[in-house]
Parts: sequence; structure tokens; C-alpha cells
Amino acid sequence: MMKDAGNETPIARAILFLLIGPISWGGHFFLVYAFQSVTCALRGGNYLVMSPAVVAAGVILLTLVFALLLLLALRFPRPVARMLRYAPSGKDNQEFSIHVAQLLIVLSLVGVVWTGTAVLLPDACGQLR
Repeated sequence: MMKDAGNETPIARAILFLLIGPISWGGHFFLVYAFQSVTCALRGGNYLVMSPAVVAAGVILLTLVFALLLLLALRFPRPVARMLRYAPSGKDNQEFSIHVAQLLIVLSLVGVVWTGTAVLLPDACGQLR
């Protein structure tokens, strides 16, 4: 017996829900390095008088915001699915999707924290000189 295609969730919603963690991780990665590069370049050109601590603080703030969003998505996956209008058919499909999304969110959370803490190790603007 074939399923009614009209009752199936569109594939774009499923992909977006399952990859909410890696998409967030990619967004964090882009914003952190864009922010660091721009502020260090402006600082190096004497356009701004800014210490490397301000650059590090900005990166840490971005990291905390993204980590909090990922932790919320990890803790409350069903509201995220409803927000994205993702409703797979069947209890098994729903549970499997939630577990896969949560696993990818945990992996992404590690990546976000790793990227954010890297600013604390060397000089924040040392590589761009």
C-alpha cells in the first residue's frame, strides 16, 4: 500500500530540522571569523583603538549566544520542529528524527565551543599582522 504523498513532510523542512545544529555551527564559524578579521583589520589600520581583549570578548559573546541556542534546541527539540513545521508521519520516524537532530546538535555544540575557545589561546589579532 502506498502512502499519500500529500501527508508527507516536505524534504526541505526535514533537512532544515535535522541540520539545525550544523547550520548553526557554520553560522557561528562564519560570524566569529568575520568579526575577528574585520575588527583586527580595522585595529591594525589604526581606525579603531581597540585592545585584543575586546576582540576576544566579542568572540566569547557570540560563542555563548550560539551555545545557548544550541542547548535550547537540544533540550526542546519538539518546539523547534513545530517552529519549522516539521511533522514526520509515525511515532518511530518522529523519534528517530529527534535523536538524529540531537546527536548533530551535540556535535555542533562541541564545534561551537572549540571555535570560541580558540580565541583565548594565541593573540586574537596576531595571525593577521
